[in-house]
Amino acid sequence: MSKQSKALKIGLAQLNSRVGDFQANQSKITSFIEEAERMGLDLVVFPEMSLCGYPVWDLANKRAFVEMGMRALRAIAKTTKQMHVTSVVGMVDYGAKPNGKNRNALAVIRSGKVLCMQHKTLLPNYDVFLEEIFFEPADQHHTFKVNQIKVGASICEDIWDDAYRVKPLQVLKKKGVQLALNASASPYHRRAAHIRDALIRRKAKQNHVWLIYVNQVGGQDDLVFDGRSMVSDPQGRIVARVEPFIECLVPVEIAVGEKRSFDLPLPKINETKEMYQALVLGIHDYVEKNGFQKVVVGLSGGIDSALVATLAADAIGPERVLGVTMPSKFSSVGSYRDSEALAKRLGIEFRTLAIKDSYRHFLQKMEKENPRSQDQKRKMSLAKENLQARLRALQLMYISNDENRLLLSTGNKSEMAMGYCTLYGDMCGGLAVLGDVYKTDVYRICDYRNSISPVIPEAILKKAPSAELKPNQKDQDTLPPYEQLDAVLKLYIEENMYERDIIKRLAKQRVSRKEIVDIIKKVDNNEYKRRQTPPIIRVTSKAWFGRRMPITNRFRK
Repeated sequence: MSKQSKALKIGLAQLNSRVGDFQANQSKITSFIEEAERMGLDLVVFPEMSLCGYPVWDLANKRAFVEMGMRALRAIAKTTKQMHVTSVVGMVDYGAKPNGKNRNALAVIRSGKVLCMQHKTLLPNYDVFLEEIFFEPADQHHTFKVNQIKVGASICEDIWDDAYRVKPLQVLKKKGVQLALNASASPYHRRAAHIRDALIRRKAKQNHVWLIYVNQVGGQDDLVFDGRSMVSDPQGRIVARVEPFIECLVPVEIAVGEKRSFDLPLPKINETKEMYQALVLGIHDYVEKNGFQKVVVGLSGGIDSALVATLAADAIGPERVLGVTMPSKFSSVGSYRDSEALAKRLGIEFRTLAIKDSYRHFLQKMEKENPRSQDQKRKMSLAKENLQARLRALQLMYISNDENRLLLSTGNKSEMAMGYCTLYGDMCGGLAVLGDVYKTDVYRICDYRNSISPVIPEAILKKAPSAELKPNQKDQDTLPPYEQLDAVLKLYIEENMYERDIIKRLAKQRVSRKEIVDIIKKVDNNEYKRRQTPPIIRVTSKAWFGRRMPITNRFRK
């Protein structure tokens, strides 16, 4: 280290908070601060709104919510009276006006005192973010010193400033800041790691500052936060990285003023592995944070329900998972055997509750009260297909209520996009595990999980997808091949492309114009179904919650 450089030991506190659980969050934060002090760290940085959890939506403007956060902050500060370490903690602060909006804030704490409150300047209002509705922006930028090094703090969107007039990092640089902090709650999606990595490098280099990025980890409703905190030097070189999807405190030593000669490139990302990790974490935290003890999954013998059961067993343990198979007269013997084999391999409880009798009795009752011709009685109508799905849902919801089990629904994103699902049937549940996972990705995730240990039977992976609601039924009777379907869906949903542009893009992939037009029409026409799904774990850049479309809509382009 040169004579001009100054050493600084920093803790990256990648925290998993629970919204509104001030006591537990306070306890975690205090524990991390105490550990940072034992490590001899100068500074420890926590994620955005780590004290109250994120996102909080309308809770942000409940006075009691803010007051509880303030009490917790004072308690944390009190524990630091005899400590050297400076702590930066995310929370909600009061707004400038008594009846106005409150503020997304960072509290800077040292030796029992709150040195300053830095508020968030740039409030995102797109996709899953609606912060302009709930918060007011910062009107000033504070700095503070740690070991004689001038430090400035920012919050998440404050460094995503390309589309904004105000540039918080530039403001901090003009104030003489050498070290810039960014406390973040940036949710996972499969492209996020590359996008964030490039941004952190670019912003550090543009402003010629050390940039400390600390991101939240854990599941909160439909969002999963992957952490992946990092440190960049003023040349845009990443000198420290934190593992994704784990809660931890990682110490990093930097020399402010010294030119570094090494760079840690972004490790090669196994996208499928990370989707699996995100789904497991999403299930685990949804179950644990909402107080469920057990879950139930309907097992059809197909790949979607097999994957959901596997993810659930991995997330919370097989002893807490119940798999229920509910054969009808259209179910194959193979589907029953495959479901049983899956349950045995996973070590989960397995039950059989056939719907044959209830299906027959219901149809007899309906035909008695609504006389129809013999031809109509023989015809396999959509109503009869959906009846089977709804009878299964009825049984699963009974078990859910009777045994206090969370019902995990099993439909994938491709099916939800096309409306190839039954309202109040297979869409029933408290959490939609695969609602943001395309069918082609379902296969990839299953292959990845089986590479760890082969729990999903090969027969399930190889069989043609079928709802088994009528004789000899196959998904491809109604839907295009999933490779083609998913290619169109990704461009339409994630890339927000117009029909004509999708046709041009996929011209070489043998997807016809008619197929593309039909797919887009079905996506638009089934918005009403998607409004009634359970919360969907987000793993792509555009999950359904972040895509707000009107149900009553004649626009086509």
